[in-house]
Amino acid sequence: MGSDSERTEASPSAPIPLSFKWIRLVSQEELMRRMEPVKILKEEENELYRVVKDQETGEHYLHFASYHLHIAGGAVDEEYHHLLPLEHDDVIALALGAPLYEYPEQWTHAYLRNGPDGGFVWYDPSGAATSEAEYAETEAFIREQLLAFRSKGNHEEEDVRRLLDAMEKRLPPRSEP
Repeated sequence: MGSDSERTEASPSAPIPLSFKWIRLVSQEELMRRMEPVKILKEEENELYRVVKDQETGEHYLHFASYHLHIAGGAVDEEYHHLLPLEHDDVIALALGAPLYEYPEQWTHAYLRNGPDGGFVWYDPSGAATSEAEYAETEAFIREQLLAFRSKGNHEEEDVRRLLDAMEKRLPPRSEP
């Protein structure tokens, strides 16, 4: 019998499957290849909830799909797919009839959703809510500043500079592309 190093070199190795949680953009082809349906939880004309399993990692997801006819876009059928990672206990609870995690109200942590380019990206609704609130506050501040500036009727160069400086201080920091 050979040494441990001989056995290691001679034995084939398989790549460890990578969780979708570590992939920024998941192609639709990869998702379709790896996902297998486990149980349909709710199916209606325009929406579907089901538990699916990643065949390579064993991870489970709650798959929500909605379908509608986009009349303004030439009567084209549109599909939206969302995949919420599930813990083991959640999978069992859903399989036994626990209430669904209704989209979007109860989808409070990061999930995959399809985009216009055929791939799926991670979306974190907890971060979005904060950003949306900050943007709304900034928008209200800028609107207020512009209306006040306009009502004064004084449009000297120094007044414009002060207005722009005040708005610039309120904007979020620039992120480099």
